[in-house]
Amino acid sequence: MPSSPRTSPAKAPLSRDAIVATTLALVDELGFGVVSMRRVAQALDTGPASLYVYVRDRDELMALAHDLAVAPVELPGESDGDWRARLELLVDRIVDALGSHDDIASVGLTDVPVGPQTLRVTEEMLRLLRVGGIDDAACAWAADLLGQYIASSALEKAARLRAQRDLARADATGCASEEAMSEAFSARLDVVYRSLPADRYPTIAVLAPLLTGGHGGSRAAWKLRVIIDGLLAQDPALR
Repeated sequence: MPSSPRTSPAKAPLSRDAIVATTLALVDELGFGVVSMRRVAQALDTGPASLYVYVRDRDELMALAHDLAVAPVELPGESDGDWRARLELLVDRIVDALGSHDDIASVGLTDVPVGPQTLRVTEEMLRLLRVGGIDDAACAWAADLLGQYIASSALEKAARLRAQRDLARADATGCASEEAMSEAFSARLDVVYRSLPADRYPTIAVLAPLLTGGHGGSRAAWKLRVIIDGLLAQDPALR
């Protein structure tokens, strides 16, 4: 029976929240670079012009989607340890939240996100840095440094999750575990490094086992630890 206004299901009313949620879902499915205003409009069964009633342009829409991705991040509490333990936990939670939405973290590499959810976690990040004794000038620049670390780490996590999904679709689930993927990645690098002439790349030849060793989680923890250690070691006279 042909559909008619009486038999077709009512279309959900258009709203800013619905547009942003649809955008983030499309980023999950297709990736940040592919999602356009037209694609979002198609998913909502409307025209692109309708979206501009709610958002200025694609940049604003992606910033809103980025902010929605940060929304589930829970701020650490006193039971989670001292200021440093809580800061590291907060950063890890933001990375996990953004990394679970494909490459939406790209927004943080080209802009300074200032949505309410991002401001919520930034406020706590800065507060913890000040509690740790880091002066205000260093705190201000640390927010930028930590933001870059978060964005790059989230993109790395998203790429790993994307690779796992691809392996699962290829019915290679046995290769999709963190351990298996890490071993495969290290093996590929190891082949490259060991094939290099030692007289031309002597340092790489010596460090090759270390360049391909170490679990991803331990590397990430080390990087964040070095950043915080560097902030604490800053000479106030040089700030």
